[in-house]
Amino acid sequence: MMIHGSKFIQLLVYLIGLQCMEFSLSGAIRCMDNLSQNNFYYNPIPDFIGSLQYIEYLNLSNANFRGPIPSSLGNLSHLESLDLSGNEYSSLRAENLNWVYGLSFLKVLDLSGADLSNVEDWLDAINMLNSLVELSLFYCKLQKLPQYLHPVNFTSLQILDLSHNTFHSTIPDWLFEIGHSLVYLNLSSCQLQGLIPDAFGNMTSLTSLDLSRNDLEGPIPLTLGMFEKESQLNKSSSLRELYLSNNQLNGSLEQSLVHLSQLVALDVAGNKLEGNITEAHLKKFSRLRVLDLSSNQLVLNVSSSWIPPFQLETIGLGSCLLGPKFPQWLRSQNNFSSIDISNSSIADVVPNWFWNLSSRIRYMNLSFNGLKGSVPDFSSQLQLSIPDCWKYGRNLVILNLANNGLSGQIPNSIGRLINLKTLRLDNNNLSGEVTSSLKNCIDLRVLTLANNRLWGNILAWIGDNLQNLMILKLRSNTFSGRIPSQMCHLQNLKILDLALNNLSGAIPRCVFSGMNSAWFEPDTLSLTVRHKEYEYSNVLFLIKLLDLSSNNLSGEIPKEVMTLDGLLILNLSRNHLVGPIPPNTGEMGSLESLDLSRNHLSCTMPASMASLTFLNYLDVSHNNLSGEIPRGGQLNTFDDSSYMENPQLCGIPLSKICSSDELIEDPYCSNENGDGENQGIQKEGHDGFKIPSFYLSRGLGFIAGFWGLWGSLILNRSWRHTYFRFLGNMTDKIYVIVVVGAAKLQRKFQRQQTPPK
Repeated sequence: MMIHGSKFIQLLVYLIGLQCMEFSLSGAIRCMDNLSQNNFYYNPIPDFIGSLQYIEYLNLSNANFRGPIPSSLGNLSHLESLDLSGNEYSSLRAENLNWVYGLSFLKVLDLSGADLSNVEDWLDAINMLNSLVELSLFYCKLQKLPQYLHPVNFTSLQILDLSHNTFHSTIPDWLFEIGHSLVYLNLSSCQLQGLIPDAFGNMTSLTSLDLSRNDLEGPIPLTLGMFEKESQLNKSSSLRELYLSNNQLNGSLEQSLVHLSQLVALDVAGNKLEGNITEAHLKKFSRLRVLDLSSNQLVLNVSSSWIPPFQLETIGLGSCLLGPKFPQWLRSQNNFSSIDISNSSIADVVPNWFWNLSSRIRYMNLSFNGLKGSVPDFSSQLQLSIPDCWKYGRNLVILNLANNGLSGQIPNSIGRLINLKTLRLDNNNLSGEVTSSLKNCIDLRVLTLANNRLWGNILAWIGDNLQNLMILKLRSNTFSGRIPSQMCHLQNLKILDLALNNLSGAIPRCVFSGMNSAWFEPDTLSLTVRHKEYEYSNVLFLIKLLDLSSNNLSGEIPKEVMTLDGLLILNLSRNHLVGPIPPNTGEMGSLESLDLSRNHLSCTMPASMASLTFLNYLDVSHNNLSGEIPRGGQLNTFDDSSYMENPQLCGIPLSKICSSDELIEDPYCSNENGDGENQGIQKEGHDGFKIPSFYLSRGLGFIAGFWGLWGSLILNRSWRHTYFRFLGNMTDKIYVIVVVGAAKLQRKFQRQQTPPK
């Protein structure tokens, strides 16, 4: 079940509290709360959640909560597991972790993705949790990793994930004081420096160690994997997974292999390791499934008759010396899904047996060798080519091949499907230019080619020929050139997503009047909103989206874009746009999400933005905006992350207070916004608001009609039940009609109050 909006939060928490209390009074051992995977639309975690004193498991992960983590969580004295992960795109953050002091029974703490950059003493706070078993602080923007901690209290810790932070330090000493309990340790992508300590050899329970993507140097310690843990039958090393790729490690790998024979995964790719690896070094590696030695200075010197004791799933030997003969031992490997033997000095004929590939193969790289022979046609075995056989499908209306492993080009014969209304080829591995034969599919409503490797110019014939098009998704390809003016011919377009390409030039000034018109009822569709992927089905008819983000677009934002009052989502971020935010931005009465971040926009923010009644997401950060942030409406609900990195911007919620000089508007900006719209709105402010008699009469008529309907429903039970069943099926449609109508009415009121130009 998906929960939407803040109006549900208090009810849910209250019901959960009652349930937990009931469980406690009845003698139940545990009370669990899982609100993960819901959508709370960037509302804060309610402070009163700390009143649920009986709760033991609280999971608010991937639920789109934003704002500060409430310190009232420290009141949950029975809590054993707390998961707030996956809220990174909604800017969940903490100023300190002092609230964890009250969680003495806590065993699992996952704050992955939360912004902890301002938390100086995070380790001291965590150290108070002596019952902690699992700690995950993945991608928390931590910048300080203390080297010493005394005494170490969380000695029961088994799982520790501090990956994807920016520590710029060596591996700390206190880590080895919990070595007897630690099973899983992930410090990848932390910008760690220095040597790998020999003390890792004393971590007696460690099964998985990930130090990849750092700046570590020196040799691999000979102590790794050396410790042998007693079991009832025999002695064996506990280490099973070792990931050291993409560092600056050097020295001899063959010496380290002696104590690593129990490994299931060994990845040391992208280092400066040397050595002559023979079959004697690998004879005890019977458990090995992942072997990646790529991009080192290694030689694999084995006989042609060698049969390895392992069955690999990943074979990474790129840039290792394997040749000149083709490695015969690969014939024994029947389960691999990935193989890289590129640049390995092989100058030989590829044997026929090699092409009898594993059915699991997903990746193959044989490049930069001297290979000979012919490559057979095994496309049917791999199920990777769209066949060019569509000339007999003239009655086909929907063709959905999305989310497969399809490669190659889009076949010309698809253009024979002249009655096609939906064509979905997104999330594949297609390449080349888009076939122009698609211009024959003039009845096409939905065309999604996103997340492929397609290239070339955005095709002008789309606008000239496919004028019934309502959804066009071309994001995450390598399209280049300008957005053609013919796109403006698409009068029925409701969703246009061209993000993450190489498009350049200006945004067309005639943009897409279809955003203001009615929808239709298409199939389920996945859309990217606020950096996350969402699946829309029953409510897809509500969505009107324009996403041109992450391109190389330049010039100013056309005022015409801001006339799309039916638009809900507008994303122009990560381009090279200049000039002011158009003064008529406030006319977009239905807008819920606006992202203009990471451009070169300047001047003041137009005061009309305060009239964006339904705006619940705003990001204008990383620009050159100046002056005071407009006050009023939804603009009062956003925190400083929406406006950061605009050095000349001032006012609430920023800490910078506006001076008198900053309140004087730049003449250039006045010329750009010289229609007087901003000034008019500011002067009216909170003055008397008069409702014209025409609208007053309409309101009275609405009230009379409203009670005429509800009076009947109150008096007649069967009518009432029938009506509410109907209403349950029409909730979404009624909601959007009322919301858009109210926004338009409010805008008309404001215009009538604005002095004439």
